[in-house]
Order: sequence, then C-alpha cells, then structure tokens
Amino acid sequence: MLEKIQLENGLTLEIWDYSRKIAGDRWLVGFLAQIRVTPEREDFSDELYYRYFLENTDGNLYYRYRKERTFIPEEEVWEVYKSIKQNFLKAVLPYLSRPHFRQNLIRTEVSLFEKRTDWELMVKEKEKAAEELEKEWEGKTIF
Repeated sequence: MLEKIQLENGLTLEIWDYSRKIAGDRWLVGFLAQIRVTPEREDFSDELYYRYFLENTDGNLYYRYRKERTFIPEEEVWEVYKSIKQNFLKAVLPYLSRPHFRQNLIRTEVSLFEKRTDWELMVKEKEKAAEELEKEWEGKTIF
C-alpha cells in the first residue's frame, strides 16, 4: 500500500501499486484503490445471510477500482501510474466522499452477496439431488 486518504465521510481510501515487470524493459502498471467497510447484522435481510457472510468472507465489504496499462517502458512507469492516480482522484474522490457512500455501498454489496448466496445454495441443492438420483439409479437398467 502506498497511501491512505481519510475521506470527509470518515472512510479510508487505500491506494495500492501492483506494477510489475512483464518482459524485458516492459511493465504492467497496476493501480488499485479500495475502501473497506464492515456491515452489521441489521444490513442483512436475514440472520442466516449474515452468518454465512461471516463464515465465508473476512467480514468486510469493499469498493475497489482497478486500472492497468500494459507494455509500458520502464522509464515511463512512474509517470503512467501518477497519471492514472490523478485521473482517478479527480473523477471519483467527490463521489467516494459523499455522506451516504458507506450506506449505499453496504446496501448494494449486501444485496449482491445475498443473491449470489441464494444461487450458490440452489446449485449445491441441485448437485446433491443429482448425486442422489445417480446413486438411486446406479446399476439399474432403463430399458
């Protein structure tokens, strides 16, 4: 992590640089900005979702923005990174600093988590039912 920026709404924006050499003197310039928030039980529609969330994640939700540029000459890496960072901060910082950003992020991400969880559990149930049918019909002839 290169930098932490305290936002007006109390959140912390983390700035990361994951640039790396990819071939000869060519680089992948990688920029990551993230905000971490911790939801409460009340943010979930049901206790089961909240417990599943705590069991299957680190207990946090994230806003993440990634930007990459590939095959950048080594001597231009820092300038490209600075440009990506400046453009991001100029365009997005006012949005991230809004008073209700945290609540909106939690509402959106919790909703997506609950939908994804429903889908995952449905798939597991279907797979289990298919396995049971296979066991039931194992060794039986159909015709």
